[in-house]
Amino acid sequence: MDHATEQSYYKRFRAAAIRFEVIGGALLAIGIGANFIFGTSMLAVSLIFAGPGALLLILGGSSLRPHNLVKAFAQQCMREPSREMAQGLLDALHSSKRIRLMGRSIQVVQAAVEVYANTEDADPDIVDQLRRTVADSVVKKMF
Repeated sequence: MDHATEQSYYKRFRAAAIRFEVIGGALLAIGIGANFIFGTSMLAVSLIFAGPGALLLILGGSSLRPHNLVKAFAQQCMREPSREMAQGLLDALHSSKRIRLMGRSIQVVQAAVEVYANTEDADPDIVDQLRRTVADSVVKKMF
């Protein structure tokens, strides 16, 4: 696998989250617009668009938050410890200068790094980068 392919999982994840935001925003705007134009006579139609739109918008936005990106990739790396997942975790860790996580989430990230490090085909450079980045970027959140 080449380096461009290694990063593709992270890029695809971000692109999907952005699509959720865009589609959600559009559906929400359609629902609100229909409510303004047609009033209460089309309330059900407005809600059919606005409800799922708001949900998609929130889901997409939440998925793009740096701490949620890191947690998602750490959990996936623990389930499927591969070079692509480890690179995705590394990219997620690099998405922000400081990642604030709760103690349990920090343990999950550290465990994901060790699970990958103990696989037969673990890339020592990625393992080293992960360990350094976790030590330098992850900060314990108080609450």
